[in-house]
Amino acid sequence: MDTLTLLGLTAGFITTLGFIPQLLKGYRTGSMEGVSLTMPLVLMLGMGMWLTYGVLTEDPPIIIWNAVSIVLNAGIVLLKVRSNGR
Repeated sequence: MDTLTLLGLTAGFITTLGFIPQLLKGYRTGSMEGVSLTMPLVLMLGMGMWLTYGVLTEDPPIIIWNAVSIVLNAGIVLLKVRSNGR
C-alpha cells in the first residue's frame, strides 16, 4: 500500500470517528434533542456525491469512508426521527 493511500485511509477513519459519539449518545439516551435533522441529511447528500466520485475514480479511501459515514449519518437520522415521535 502506498503512502498516499495510507494517508487517505487514516484521514477518513479519523474524520468518520466524529459521528460515532453523537450516534452512541442518541442510542443510549433515546433523545436527539438539539440535534438538527438537516445537517446529517445534507452531509449524506455530499457524502453520496463523494462516494460516486470515489467509485468513478476507483479511490478506495473515498469509497470506504464515505460509505461508512453515510451509514452512520443514516443512523443519526433514524434516531432523530424516532425520538421526535416520542
